[in-house]
Amino acid sequence: MMAGILIHEYHHPALPLSIILFALICLMFCLVEWKVHLSSSVVFSKLGISLFLMLIISFGILRSALHSAQGSPLIIKLIQISDWEPISITGSVISISTTSSGKERWDLSVSETEIHQLNSDYPYTTRVLADEAAGNVTLGDQVRFSGTIVPISEKRNPLDFDYKAYLQSRGISVQIKLDSLHHLQPNTKRAEWVWWRERALKLVDKNFDTQTSHIAKALLIGYKQELDSESKMAFARAGLSHIMAVSGLHVGFIIAPFWIIIPYFWTKKHGRKVGLLLLILILFSYAGITGFSPSVMRASVMAGFLTYGKLFHKINDSINLTAAAALVLLIINPSQLFDIGFQLSFSAVLIILLILPVIQNLLPYWVRVRWYSKPLMVVIVSLVVQFGLYPLQVYYFGEISLVSPIANALFVPFLGVVVPLSLVALFVTAVIPSAGFVLNYPSYIFLGWMSDFVNMVAEWDWAWTTASLSSNLIFFLWLFLILSIAAWYTSALRWKLAAVFLATACLILSLNTIEKLQSAPLRVTFFDVGQGDAALLHTPNGKHILIDAGVWSPGYNSGKSVIIPHLKSAGIRKLDAIILSHPHADHIGGIIDLMESIPVDVIYNSGYRYESNLYQSYLKLAQEKSIPVKSLVSGDTLAPDPSMLFLVLGPNGHIYNADPNEHSLVLNVIYGESEFLFTGDAGEEQEERLVHAYEHLLDTDLLKVGHHGSRTSSGTTFLEQVTPEIAVVSLAERNRFRHPHREALNRLYQTDAHLLFTSRERAIIFESDGKSIERIHW
Repeated sequence: MMAGILIHEYHHPALPLSIILFALICLMFCLVEWKVHLSSSVVFSKLGISLFLMLIISFGILRSALHSAQGSPLIIKLIQISDWEPISITGSVISISTTSSGKERWDLSVSETEIHQLNSDYPYTTRVLADEAAGNVTLGDQVRFSGTIVPISEKRNPLDFDYKAYLQSRGISVQIKLDSLHHLQPNTKRAEWVWWRERALKLVDKNFDTQTSHIAKALLIGYKQELDSESKMAFARAGLSHIMAVSGLHVGFIIAPFWIIIPYFWTKKHGRKVGLLLLILILFSYAGITGFSPSVMRASVMAGFLTYGKLFHKINDSINLTAAAALVLLIINPSQLFDIGFQLSFSAVLIILLILPVIQNLLPYWVRVRWYSKPLMVVIVSLVVQFGLYPLQVYYFGEISLVSPIANALFVPFLGVVVPLSLVALFVTAVIPSAGFVLNYPSYIFLGWMSDFVNMVAEWDWAWTTASLSSNLIFFLWLFLILSIAAWYTSALRWKLAAVFLATACLILSLNTIEKLQSAPLRVTFFDVGQGDAALLHTPNGKHILIDAGVWSPGYNSGKSVIIPHLKSAGIRKLDAIILSHPHADHIGGIIDLMESIPVDVIYNSGYRYESNLYQSYLKLAQEKSIPVKSLVSGDTLAPDPSMLFLVLGPNGHIYNADPNEHSLVLNVIYGESEFLFTGDAGEEQEERLVHAYEHLLDTDLLKVGHHGSRTSSGTTFLEQVTPEIAVVSLAERNRFRHPHREALNRLYQTDAHLLFTSRERAIIFESDGKSIERIHW
């Protein structure tokens, strides 16, 4: 099934072709099965098995094609092409959260839409930027407001978080900024799950204080909207982030009492059917309270299948039941295969089911019967899951918690008591608040301890480490390793799988060796940092040099939001140099976060003194961290990589005026026959000095256009000497300076250079083999 979904994802066969393929294979399978029924031929029997597998693959292709063919309704299409237009909306609030800057936002189930004098009652979900009405609404409230359609930000850099795809995975493809709230009707409909969810959240607030209530809401109800990014990061580094997402662990705690009474249902005539009905009711109710989130639905389906196996004595088929749950979910929505939650949850369960029995059998009997066997098993399970999920965790997060086994051993065993106790306490609090608080007090103390532990661990540098995958073949290597361990007691299969594992390892090593023997390219990534500059050079010998550090504004900087996430995702653990062209905030914006987050060998700047707080702060921090800060002047050379040459063309060391732009650090990067010219924000005055000093030596292959395409840069005389084949302009599409200016563009177009804008192209990547420069599309 997964193979069919993947084939459709990467080859996109048309829906009619998918239908014909499925029909043909289905017909062939029926004919072969009919032949087997008549003759009982072994050949036809094997052919039937092959056709059956092909039938499942073709069904996966067909189901994916049908899912992809579901186009957006006309009202959604109209909204998506009406950016920044006014709109009126009526709907009910289904989620309330805050942005990273603390501004309120809602997810709204829309019932009525008015746009361009057109009215529609088509239901859909939209995200609302609702800071204008912050604190006025609760879950389930009906609202009517007027607003402005805001385009959902796309993935702007190659390793960025894809916010647009994330919202689409939640069924949201529209974003609106609330301008004026016209009507607010509190929710009083008890027949709706959202009313009960809001009621449960208020009861949690009564039982916990401000330090623990947001943790309790995430732990018990899956409401993570009140967790800030620092808290989420702290739990991730402590290896406990999985308990913040209501999933299999929590559903297991909910149905644990039910499992205890399963033998009772075996003794009754219709006990198993009644038990199954009761199980479905429990799981459905809990899913409703938690908002029917995908993780809860996924865990509920898995728990339902496994409990069914227990009720009907099919517990030995746990792997097949888990696979059946995955199959059901993929038939409902094939795109779940690409959801990280789906991959992690099913992988974790299968890894436990495959490896844990082998480890349990290896443990001596006297260990299994001691009092410490249960906490020991928690540590073992944590290690097994962390080991098994290593490639996925590194691929998606780039970090691994080293204290996870200890943290899980300390807290997870107690959650089996804390979660049910806290949920029971919520019911008691609804009737007798004081009694509910007393009943919940042990959970309150426990979450306080856990919060203190997590915050403490997050401060330990050794508690977590960054990692990266050298090859995607490691996924296959890990798969064969896990299967080899699972087949430990089946010697014939074990050695076959071990042989495949070793062959895969040899293939990876061989490919890595071949790659090292080949001449490595120079890769230059021009980040899309909005109205600013930042470019990362990955040199042929593995050095990493950052030229400028993006923008800074209150509550935002490019270092934290763009550059650092990219470095972590790419497995870059150190910057060999940071080169800052001049001290304006649109070029040094992320420097402080960079110095605090990643080792930096040296910082080069233009030597121009500036009085901004940001400039003075980064100099002070560099001194505290013993990072050398060196000023460069024309004639200096840098050699961070022996295969390359960095020539400093400016400034010349003199101060001509009070404009830092006109004293920008100008750098000519040479690799073989390829040249890259970085000009910072150099204006026409500095360009004239460069022409006077270097003339035709300014000739280059790729020009990073000065000052974001301002009319004060890219003068005709300068461009006549530079004659670039490619010119890159780094800027924001909507900026208050109205860059790029027409005058500069006209001069650039006259050079016949291929002109590229980060505002339109997003991040732009080039590679050079020392002879030519090639653009890499991502």
